[in-house]
Amino acid sequence: MSHRIVPADPFTIHVPDAEIEDLKRRLQRTRFPNEPLGNENWEYGTSLPYMERLIEYWRDDFDWRAAEAKLNRFPQYRATLTDDDEEDHTIHFLYERGSGDNPIPLILTHGWPSTFREFLDVVDPLAHPEKYGRDGPAFDVIVPSLVGYGFSSLPRKPIGPAAIADLWHRLMTEVLGYDRYAAQAGDWGSFVTSRLALQHADSLMGIHLTMLPLRPALKHESQPPVSEEEGHWIAGMQKWWRQEEGYRSIQSTKPMALAFGLMDSPAGLAGWLADKYYRLGDTDKTDTMEGMIARFPFDDILTQFSIYWFTGTINSANTLYKAGPAEGSAQLLPGEKVVVPTAYSEYPIDVLPDTPRSWAERSYNIVRWRIMDRGGHFAAMEEPELFADDVRDAFREMGVTKGGATT
Repeated sequence: MSHRIVPADPFTIHVPDAEIEDLKRRLQRTRFPNEPLGNENWEYGTSLPYMERLIEYWRDDFDWRAAEAKLNRFPQYRATLTDDDEEDHTIHFLYERGSGDNPIPLILTHGWPSTFREFLDVVDPLAHPEKYGRDGPAFDVIVPSLVGYGFSSLPRKPIGPAAIADLWHRLMTEVLGYDRYAAQAGDWGSFVTSRLALQHADSLMGIHLTMLPLRPALKHESQPPVSEEEGHWIAGMQKWWRQEEGYRSIQSTKPMALAFGLMDSPAGLAGWLADKYYRLGDTDKTDTMEGMIARFPFDDILTQFSIYWFTGTINSANTLYKAGPAEGSAQLLPGEKVVVPTAYSEYPIDVLPDTPRSWAERSYNIVRWRIMDRGGHFAAMEEPELFADDVRDAFREMGVTKGGATT
C-alpha cells in the first residue's frame, strides 16, 4: 500500500565544501590537554591517546562525502509542524517503505548523543526482511531527527519529550496518513515513545523500548511496596549515576556554559561525546583503545559527530536535558500507566544492574521481556542484525504483523 507524502519536501543532505574545509582547518589547530596518570580506563574522561587517533583520522582520512552518500541512500523529507505554543518546527525524517502489501508503520526515535544515523544499518533489514533471509513482518520505517538535532530545526524555546510526542503523532497521522502505527526507541527516544503511548494510546499498535524512562508514583495506593530486588536495583542505579551523571548535571542546569566550547571546537565536541559512547557502549574494557574502535569504527562515530558539527545543533540537543525535567515527562501521575502493549529488550551495559521486570510493570503493560547477551546503549548501531531481528520478533510475538488502516 502506497502513501502520499503531504505536506513534506524531499530532502538531500549536502554540506558545502567550504564547511568541510573549515572543519579540517580547525582540526589541524587542535590543542590537546594534558592527561593525568591513571586514565587508561577513561576514569577521568575521554582518553588522550584515543582522541589523538580520532582527531588525526577525522582530519586526514574521514571522507564526509562518502558518509553523506550513505546517509542519502534512503529517501528523506522535511515537514513543518506547529506545536501547542504556536511554534513551527521543521522535522527531518527518513522514510523507507517496506516490502509487501501492508507493512507495519514503525517510527524509530534516537536519543543523545546520537542522530538518525544510529538506525541507518537497520532500515533495510526492517523494511525488506526477505532480502536478509528473514520472515516478516516488514515495516514502513520512519526515522525522524529529534527537534533541535541534526537536520531538524532548532527550537526557539527548548522543547521536551511530551511535546515532541505530539509532533511525532501528527507526522505519522497528518503527514504520512497512518491511522495506527508502532514505535521503537531508546534513550531520549524512549521518553518520546513512552509519551506517545500515554498521549495517543489509541493510535499505537505496540511499542518496543531499550530503556524504561517512566517513573511511577510510588506513594500512590496502586503501587505495592518496593521489593528487595527492586531496592537493590535502585541502589545500584544511584551508585552508577553518582559516578556518571556529570554530563547530565551541566546539560540540565547550565548548557550554555558548555555550548561555546563545543560549538567552536570539533575536538571539544568529539571529546565530550566520545566519553558517552565508551561508557554506554558494549566495548571491550580490557583493551580500551581497540575495544572502542572495534565497537564504534571511526567512520561510523565520526558521521555522528560530523552531523552535530555541520548542523550546529549540539547546544539545542543538550538542552533537551533541561527541557525534559522541566516538562515532567518522566513522572507518571498517581495511578497512571502505559496501557499500550510494550516489549522491552535490555542490552548489557557492564556498569548497570539488570532491571527487575516487576519495576517495569509498575509503569508499562509489559508483554515481552528480553535481556540481551551483547550490545549496548546504541544497540541498532552496535548490533544491527541482532537489533533488527529482535524488533521484528517482538512485534510478531505481540501480534502486530501488518499495518492498519490509512487516511
